[in-house]
Amino acid sequence: MLLLHTTEPPPDAARRLTAIAASLRAGGAEVIQLTTGGRDGQHARTGHVEQTGHTAQAQPAGPPAAATTAARLLRRAGRPGADLMSRARTAWTSAAGARVLGPLDSVVAGQVDLAPAGAAAARLTGAGRVPVLFHGVDMWTMRPHLRLLLRHDPLLYPVTSSSFSAGALSPVRMGAIIPPGLEHRWRETLLAEAARRRPLPPMPTVLSVFPLGDWESKGLTTLVDALDSAAAVLGPVRLVIAGAGPAPGALHSIVAARKHTALSEDPGDAALARLYATADLFALCTRTRTRPPVSGEAHPTALLEAQLAGCAVIGPAQGGSPDAYQRGATGWTPSDESVPALAHILEDLLADRARLARAGRLASDWARSVTDPDDHIRAVFAALLGRQPQPRTDSEAAGQELTGPPAPRSPESPAPHGSRGPAEEAPAGRS
Repeated sequence: MLLLHTTEPPPDAARRLTAIAASLRAGGAEVIQLTTGGRDGQHARTGHVEQTGHTAQAQPAGPPAAATTAARLLRRAGRPGADLMSRARTAWTSAAGARVLGPLDSVVAGQVDLAPAGAAAARLTGAGRVPVLFHGVDMWTMRPHLRLLLRHDPLLYPVTSSSFSAGALSPVRMGAIIPPGLEHRWRETLLAEAARRRPLPPMPTVLSVFPLGDWESKGLTTLVDALDSAAAVLGPVRLVIAGAGPAPGALHSIVAARKHTALSEDPGDAALARLYATADLFALCTRTRTRPPVSGEAHPTALLEAQLAGCAVIGPAQGGSPDAYQRGATGWTPSDESVPALAHILEDLLADRARLARAGRLASDWARSVTDPDDHIRAVFAALLGRQPQPRTDSEAAGQELTGPPAPRSPESPAPHGSRGPAEEAPAGRS
């Protein structure tokens, strides 16, 4: 399999690509990664793969000049804004260089801008499918020529992370769904925190985790106003805001102006897991906007992280978040994006903290079941290769969990120390 991605994919895309590549390797697939950015030949490697049973075996890469030609071809084919016919002419006139890739089962376009490159590479390597990965709001920001290509090219089909995203793309093309995957060690850390028994702190605590620079689109002002409304009825409620920094000055001003509010910038793994586990409730209030400035959630992984740590959740009023919790049992959804709608849920839930504690325990059990690593491997293989992975022995599965490269955490959370996304992998690009 060939996995195409840019040298600097967006953080959410990088994390998802890393998780998908790890699951492909764990299931016995040979993954060749090829970047499509940077200077000619930089960060690119091609190789000849030959499928044998369920496992692709890599052969030595072709001559450096041919590999460089293939990389240049794919970069030009996937460059946003270039004329589609020009890209097609470039692809076919550079066929000799691209054929160094050899026969492949699948060419995966790591983001929608790379769909033309994936289509060209598939024709040159005989791949029978070109899954195109969507990571969130790109389903609304997709360029018209890419939408046209996705609709009419028989090899291309979208792969999303939620039924909401798949439905939004269905007028263009029916696709497949790969739920978010979590790195094994991070998942186990969250579950370990959920297993700890702690007394309830005197003041109820609400946690929200997101990239701190996105505080406006994440609906923080709505959450603050709704908490103030709930506090007028229930008494003081503590708010903790955490995520990848740096935090802008406006966010610092909001935190300074409100009592019982704390900001945790770039918390480490252990600290973030404790924040999840010690909160009464996790709230993500992202606004859904399909026109610029576009914002929304396809399947926010932070909701799964919170539940794994034993914290019940409130998801955004719109978008794909309901796929990430059991509505009315482990998570709740406001009727709309207004302050009164959110305040109503906050008042109802925070008034009974014992109920929230029970919901948190149920949430941890449910999230454990839906983030099973083997299930993610099967979902990845079904969506990208149209088959099931090679069966693994217990010792192989344990070895992958202990030694496999990490799939970084959600875009809302800081990446774990030492983790690397596809754009940061060694120039060799082979996994």
